Amino acid sequence: MDAPTLAKSLAIPSSFLLSSYNFVFSQNVIPHLYQTPPSISTPIFAKIYNIGASTIAPMAASAILAYGYLSYTSTESSKRTAYATSAALTFGTLLWTMTRMKPGINRLIEISGSQQALGKTGVEKEVVWLLKAWAGQNTFRASLHLTAGVLGYWAVLSAR
Repeated sequence: MDAPTLAKSLAIPSSFLLSSYNFVFSQNVIPHLYQTPPSISTPIFAKIYNIGASTIAPMAASAILAYGYLSYTSTESSKRTAYATSAALTFGTLLWTMTRMKPGINRLIEISGSQQALGKTGVEKEVVWLLKAWAGQNTFRASLHLTAGVLGYWAVLSAR
């Protein structure tokens, strides 16, 4: 298998997998935690986040490198732009996570490990608010991955 085919085989499915993975948690998992006591919901969230981070970051990094390679080696301007945009969108998900999502994630993890925080008045509302915020932010992140995958797929299918 030549390098461009390998890069396409890595980047595009990764984008769709990342999008699906993120969307499933926002749509099908996290909302079930809204009615769960913080003593249960926050440790579950912490486990989901830690497992996800160990999966998502390497897959996103691989997709970024593959899209970057495809952009660099493409001879057609429209394909080069599509691959570069896909790389930028995928990189943007990492920036989005670190700048927009990380404060809420850190707070949920902090609450999960603190009996004092779990016992505070109003923690239930704070946790539900943080979980809902995370679900919305994560859905946006999923849309960036989906867009990257669609652009990459378009570039593969577009005729010369």
